[in-house]
Amino acid sequence: METTGYSSHMMAFTSNPNIRLGVLRMKSYLALVAFCLPVLLSTRAYGLGDEQPLTVYAGVTTYNNPEYDSVVLVEFPFSLNRHEFGFYRPDSNEADLYTGIFAQVNLFDAEGLPIDSARTFFSVRVASREEAALPTYRLFNRLVVFAKPGSYSARLTVIDAISKRRGEFFLGEFVVDSVEKENLAIGGVCLAYRVNYVGESNGGTSSRLVKNGFEIIPNPLSVFSTKDTMMCLYGEVYNLNYSDDLPSKFQILFSAWDAEGSLFRDLGGSVLPKPGSTAVIAESFDIKDWPFGWYRLQIVVSDHTSNKSDTTSVPLRIISPEEIRLAFSRAESGDPYDTLSLEVKGNLVAYLLTPEQKATLARLSDRGKINFLDQFWREHDEEPTTRVIENRLALIKRYEYCNRRFSANADKTDGWSTDRGRIYMTYGPEDEIDDKQFPLVGNPYQIWYYWGMKEGKVFVFEDWTGTGEYRLVHSNVYGEIYNQEWQDFLDTGIPDLPLDR
Repeated sequence: METTGYSSHMMAFTSNPNIRLGVLRMKSYLALVAFCLPVLLSTRAYGLGDEQPLTVYAGVTTYNNPEYDSVVLVEFPFSLNRHEFGFYRPDSNEADLYTGIFAQVNLFDAEGLPIDSARTFFSVRVASREEAALPTYRLFNRLVVFAKPGSYSARLTVIDAISKRRGEFFLGEFVVDSVEKENLAIGGVCLAYRVNYVGESNGGTSSRLVKNGFEIIPNPLSVFSTKDTMMCLYGEVYNLNYSDDLPSKFQILFSAWDAEGSLFRDLGGSVLPKPGSTAVIAESFDIKDWPFGWYRLQIVVSDHTSNKSDTTSVPLRIISPEEIRLAFSRAESGDPYDTLSLEVKGNLVAYLLTPEQKATLARLSDRGKINFLDQFWREHDEEPTTRVIENRLALIKRYEYCNRRFSANADKTDGWSTDRGRIYMTYGPEDEIDDKQFPLVGNPYQIWYYWGMKEGKVFVFEDWTGTGEYRLVHSNVYGEIYNQEWQDFLDTGIPDLPLDR
């Protein structure tokens, strides 16, 4: 079993019942057991022997705690539908039924090579088969690994020890930042269905979901329904300027921003006494009147003694009851495409659809759009003999890369729509790039070369504003913008030759 986790050295309480603070200190921690929670989602039950895979929802949270020195704790919270598992009675004299669940996460580096894994086996007990078949209960657990700073992806696999059915969830490219040892830093921010202070002595069935005295029921996908009334947040603060002899305070502010980057709502905050050099933040927010859509929950922490601050944000989505099933749907193959939102699925084909197809897609309902996109990919599957659409998987990787490298917004979600994102999505990784950040004359520019394509393709991007917003200014590809001055410059083969513009 895994043995990584947390404990609290001391706990200080404030007048705000939603906020608790504590100093962090590491100790061994038994792997989590499952916890049952009634939820609004209702999905069909599958009997033993059904080939439908288990439904797995997973997320990733990083804890850049300086106590880890040069590595970062990476946590993978996940949830399962209890009714999908097989239960048995181990003894004829035993009234309760049990199931056994194996879970493993595999961590991959930027090249897709496996570098680490973590696993656990846990059991769940119910009183009857009727209870086991209830479709409104979910099981929660998590796995953790330590990783150095860098780019990673992961795949979480769950196996029912009774029925042998399995399910998977693929986590696309995510970044593990370096540990901050000097400046104020926020880490471990995650959204949850519930965050309750229960104390470290809690010994109930959910005790192994307790972190620093808080019972955390995670929301792995950070997706809430318009029927949800509360949203909870857990986070940690590191490197507060603290002295036992000189009490001091720090400030926490919360705000919500919409998809357009405008302030949606000021969620308030508090000025709190420091419990030590590290602290825990736990907060809940009323979301019963939030309209459906994409949001960014922003957290700002300021140290009144050092005058240092840090800001972070976590994306979330509020969806309609009708869309809740679509958002959590997944296919038998465990294809990561089936974990994407409808909006992202539309973004993936933005450069593949004809104008007529785009107009048709825009007129359809959500269900109609899903059917349209499914049909589109069936017709464009380059390897129809396999269960997974490989060219679609490659496009998802391109989409994630573009958002990470070329985005202008804080949420890293618009890189695909930039000029460089469009070219990368369409043609894939360049064979060679000439990146001139400080040319003798003119603006910074990049030249992308695709030597492997017929006659070679060239794309020139120029940073006109000096802000990193590169625009396509020239290409030799038919239908793209053509600039004779840039072509003359390329034909000379002389580095840093300024254009006469």
